[in-house]
Amino acid sequence: GSGPMVWYQVFEYAIGHWLQKATEHMIGCVLCSPGCFSLFRGKALMDDNVMRKYTTKSQEARHYVQYDQGEDRWLCTLLLQRGYRVEYSAASDAYTHCPENFNEFYNQRRRWVPSTIANIMDLLMDYKRTIKINDNISLPYITYQFMLMGGTILGPGTIFLMLVGAFV
Repeated sequence: GSGPMVWYQVFEYAIGHWLQKATEHMIGCVLCSPGCFSLFRGKALMDDNVMRKYTTKSQEARHYVQYDQGEDRWLCTLLLQRGYRVEYSAASDAYTHCPENFNEFYNQRRRWVPSTIANIMDLLMDYKRTIKINDNISLPYITYQFMLMGGTILGPGTIFLMLVGAFV
C-alpha cells in the first residue's frame, strides 16, 4: 500500500522489530511473534497444554479479549508459560499487507491493544511460576516488561496532557 497510514505502520514495525523484539530476544525471549512474521516448531504447538488451552472457546469478556483479539500473542503467551523460547531473527524477511485507511487501522488496533495488555498482564500476574518454568525469562526481564506495561498505560495520557497544555 501507500499513503500516510502505511508509512506510519512501516516505521512502527521497524521500531517494534529492530528495537523492541531485538531487546526482548537479547534479555530473555520475545513476548509476541506476529502472525505474519512467525514460524513455529510443530512439537511446541502440539504440546497438549498449549493446544488444549489455545483452542478453548471464550466464555468470559476477559477471555474474549485475550484469546480472540490477538491470536498470535495468545499463542506466544502459552508457549512461554510452558517453558518454550520465542526468538527473533533479524536476518529474516516477511511481507504483509497493512491497513491503508484510518478506519481499518483503528479496527485493527482496537483488537490488538486490549489483547496485548491482557496477555502481558496474564504473564506478569503469574511471573514467579513462569520464571521457574522458563529458563529464558528472568526477574530483570519481567521488570523490563513491567516498565513497558507502565509506558503503554501512561504514554497516551501523558501525550494527551502535553497537547492540551500546549494548546492552553
